[in-house]
Amino acid sequence: MQIKTPHIPLNIALEDALEILKGVSETILKEVEEDATFYKVSVSDYECGFYEKGNVVIATWYNDPEGRDSQDELNLKVSLYLNRYGELDDWEDGINNGWIQFFNNKKTGVGLSYGLHKDVLRFNYFG
Repeated sequence: MQIKTPHIPLNIALEDALEILKGVSETILKEVEEDATFYKVSVSDYECGFYEKGNVVIATWYNDPEGRDSQDELNLKVSLYLNRYGELDDWEDGINNGWIQFFNNKKTGVGLSYGLHKDVLRFNYFG
């Protein structure tokens, strides 16, 4: 399995992140929220985006249906995403409240959360 979504690094400049999204689609949705601004692109296979505050990417967001055929494929997908933001051995399981699973990587200052279906994954930079 390979992830089709682009890698959007955390803590990069807004302009660099926008260039990554433009590589997916010229149509970028922008939503201004109270604490950050969200930028997103949608294509037939997936959606991805990021949250920006102070011209820096503070979180990334992926809506990726890849792996729905089996639990093993879903777990592999999550592992591939975790590996984008740090070494697999550096990730620790966090709280699982029955709806959302959390992971933390103290070495990189990044957290991951995803829901039951493992389609929507969000990485947050805590640096």
